[in-house]
Amino acid sequence: MITPHELLGRPAILSAYLVPVVFIGGTTVAGLAWPGYDPVRQTISELAALGAPTRAFTTTIFVLAGLGHLVTVSFARGIGPAGRAAYLIGALASLAVAVFPLPAGGGRSVEHNTAAIIGFVLLAAWPLLGMRLRPGFPWLVRPLGSALGTVVLTAFCLWFLVVWTSTSVPYVGLVERIAADAESLWPAVVVTALAVRARQIAQRPAVDYERI
Repeated sequence: MITPHELLGRPAILSAYLVPVVFIGGTTVAGLAWPGYDPVRQTISELAALGAPTRAFTTTIFVLAGLGHLVTVSFARGIGPAGRAAYLIGALASLAVAVFPLPAGGGRSVEHNTAAIIGFVLLAAWPLLGMRLRPGFPWLVRPLGSALGTVVLTAFCLWFLVVWTSTSVPYVGLVERIAADAESLWPAVVVTALAVRARQIAQRPAVDYERI
């Protein structure tokens, strides 16, 4: 029978909920603080670019979100090992985005773009890679839920990739926010499912959840 300890530790609950609040709220505030910044047309990374008036604040947001992901993946034990490994590397890639900012004047950075792509890909892939086949785990980490998570997140990421590589799409910033915000929210959804199942097991230890 699965134990609550096998599902998650309490720090994962706090970090999983804080990451989307910090990331979504912080990048929204940063955009509002920069007069003339267009969140529909411009990317989130431009808020942390060299020379940007919101660079220090946005970089701090990137670092806090990345560290929050590291806490979540460390204590969300209900996610399968391969998924936790992908999630870990994705979190480190998020930190690398802060370390390698875009140059001033709207230029590109190979290091920044590489870190961003790795982060987007792995933060979309970890639900499927973290699939649990063993009965007793909540459905979001079982085959159907895991596949659903990766399909939805991958769809957002592919949409962003298409508009990002196009020079004629005027809403790349909007699409990036949809994809990035979804990836910041999904761990909270999974952790909530793990927490609910852990509580059920703790309150009714006599029930055999392996058969559920």
